[in-house]
Amino acid sequence: METVLVALKDSLILSAKLLFIILPLSIFYEFLKGRDSKLAKRRFAFIGISGRGLIPLVTGIIIGLTYGAGVIIHSIRTSNVGKKEAFLILLFLSICHAIIEDTLIFVVIGANGFILIAFRFILAIILTYAIYRSKIFKTPEE
Repeated sequence: METVLVALKDSLILSAKLLFIILPLSIFYEFLKGRDSKLAKRRFAFIGISGRGLIPLVTGIIIGLTYGAGVIIHSIRTSNVGKKEAFLILLFLSICHAIIEDTLIFVVIGANGFILIAFRFILAIILTYAIYRSKIFKTPEE
């Protein structure tokens, strides 16, 4: 009986922790969806990402790929983002995702958070721009 009570207690604690993680992320996503019209006016055209692609991009940068995967997939499917733009979004996110949690982990072990964030953003922009402008990455969408 003691084992069952310990398991029940631990599962309730884990459920509470997940609630504290998932609830703010869900609220953040809904907030972004509500600001969709303002976001659509902003563009990252120099790296091939339109206003429609900003919600999955921002979601991945803040939340990360693991927690944000469903949001990213849903946003790309429902916002009519093309294959090339979806590739560019995911390329950017492969370098620069979960900027808050990853940075905090490295800061704990002694890294400079500002340098880490700046380096990741700059590298993501440079590589995404290079692929966007390269002749290798031409699709029928263009």
